[in-house]
Amino acid sequence: MTAPARTPRRVHPGISGTIIAVCVATIIYQISFAVPLRLAGQAYMLIVILLAFRYWPPMIRWVKSMPVAHRVVFAVLIGSMTAGHYTLNGRTYFPYVTWEIFPFVNERDPVTCREFIATTNSGHKVRLLVEQLFPSVVQVDSVELMDDPQYYPPGTTEHLARALAKVYNELHADDPVWRVDLMLLAVQLHPPASESRATPSCELLQRYDISSGQ
Repeated sequence: MTAPARTPRRVHPGISGTIIAVCVATIIYQISFAVPLRLAGQAYMLIVILLAFRYWPPMIRWVKSMPVAHRVVFAVLIGSMTAGHYTLNGRTYFPYVTWEIFPFVNERDPVTCREFIATTNSGHKVRLLVEQLFPSVVQVDSVELMDDPQYYPPGTTEHLARALAKVYNELHADDPVWRVDLMLLAVQLHPPASESRATPSCELLQRYDISSGQ
């Protein structure tokens, strides 16, 4: 008489997935010193999601209950989400918009930005914003970066200023702008006790004469 064969013990899929997730987290923690946390952290999050599709019973049942066409659409959405998470260069991955789920603190003090301030024939000051005058254009880079020859050819900032002035004058023919100033605005995060950060300081960087076409 032979003894009945022993049924091998099986590890619960949830336990297997947890062990794999912990191992992957350990590996990512070790390589995070060489890879930026924003990449390593997002990689870990995506791996956890994929493990859920493989080992978590509710997720498995949900996917199997979907028609094939729905699975394809869902896979495309997951792929697009993954591509969006790793969109770090707006020029390379356009039309994806560069964004991150991990915020960071800007340590610069003061905080600066560049703006186009135009003067109309009546003497009014108006801000020329790309988002207002060109609603269909997504401005990937700041105005400051446009003066960097590594990314843009010389004269890009002036071309943008004249293009903004041209569109503004088409919309406001009764009071067009005749001059555009490129201003550097600075706000102190920790001003002296005797000063206020409510009003930023302004510095003229460049002046463009629109009326003469120079």
